[in-house]
Amino acid sequence: MNEVHKKVRGRPRKEPGDRAADRRALIEAAVAILNAGGAAALTARGVAERAGTAVGSVYTQFDSLEVLRLEANAVTMRRLRDALTEALAACPSRGTEARLLCLADAYLAFAAGHHAAWAAIFERRTVAAPDSVQADIAALFGILEGVLRDGGRLAEAEIPVMARALWSSVHGMTYLADLGSLGPLGVDDVRPMIDALVRAAVRGFSAG
Repeated sequence: MNEVHKKVRGRPRKEPGDRAADRRALIEAAVAILNAGGAAALTARGVAERAGTAVGSVYTQFDSLEVLRLEANAVTMRRLRDALTEALAACPSRGTEARLLCLADAYLAFAAGHHAAWAAIFERRTVAAPDSVQADIAALFGILEGVLRDGGRLAEAEIPVMARALWSSVHGMTYLADLGSLGPLGVDDVRPMIDALVRAAVRGFSAG
């Protein structure tokens, strides 16, 4: 009896390890593009070409190009988190005010040194961030919350609120100065403004 061999049509199914490797390659390609040209430079074709794969693989691995951008942004956030962690470790003082200013200086330096990728983090998004990205955001804020918690001056419920208020203020100054939207104030004015903000905040919750 002759064996009948069925011809397998289409591309062979990839193993889970191959798919994971493809996903990592696409994220790495997106990160490289964001580092070089920011969010405006990110296209599915550009990512696929850089990763050495077909354009269709972008949409096989990710629900949309925006989701891929969020995953790539998370890589930048992890690099920022590492920079902030290193700055805290090197900070010459254990005082809350000094440690907050060390974080602010590290943030300013990262924004200047990784400008395109940093700016891409704050592009408007129309989809919810994946859980893994949400975890990276929480870890980033966790550094600032830890400094405030170590200061011992705030109730636990107040710490996340203060952390977000301080971060939003520092980021806002940095971002608006980058856009040239601070009116008569320039980039060189940002650090003294941050210094005044941090000192006022620490005095405020220390007196509470």
